[in-house]
Amino acid sequence: MTVKSLALAALVLPAALLAADQPKITAYERSQGWRLLDKTEWHGFGANKLPANWQERDGSLVGRAGAALVSNDDFADFELTFDWKVAPEGRGAVYFKVSEDENSPEKSGPVMQLAGHGDALGGNGLVAPDRKVTPQFDVWYRGKIVVYGNSVEYWLNGDKVMSYLLDTPEWRQAVAASANPTVAKFVHERGGRVAFAGQGLEIRNVKVRAI
Repeated sequence: MTVKSLALAALVLPAALLAADQPKITAYERSQGWRLLDKTEWHGFGANKLPANWQERDGSLVGRAGAALVSNDDFADFELTFDWKVAPEGRGAVYFKVSEDENSPEKSGPVMQLAGHGDALGGNGLVAPDRKVTPQFDVWYRGKIVVYGNSVEYWLNGDKVMSYLLDTPEWRQAVAASANPTVAKFVHERGGRVAFAGQGLEIRNVKVRAI
């Protein structure tokens, strides 16, 4: 087995252990400020209820093509954790600092790509991730996003795969050259909502706390 294969195995193996991990929050987590975002904490993008393309199944929310799933609350400096997997040929992404004044999540908020983006698992589509991870379909991962001021970190199964600053010349240049060149939205919004989008995407154990 190559070094690259060993590194990938080390990342994927803990994910397999998540298969029986049901949504829950402990008293200790509550004492640390964590909230479990169950189905009552979400609505469809631009709507006021859970969209029809997202269904609850055994404690998970399973998405088909259609409206993004958006948190009811806004978050500024926060830590977000979530378990997720994507079916073969599926796609998935999680956005933050999202504003529903725009016509889609990607128009207003940075993204952590989950699957369906080549080797960019854990990336943001603008700058290269610190580590490239090949996505494995039908495998549970644990994701984490940490946002504090302009600092952003992405984590997968306890490993940091990307970190970047929002308000830098390089970031502004990358956003301006992208398909969504609304630099002001991506940089100056202090907070916003979290949104999951994709098809064949399953999420559970979504937890958040202010930092």
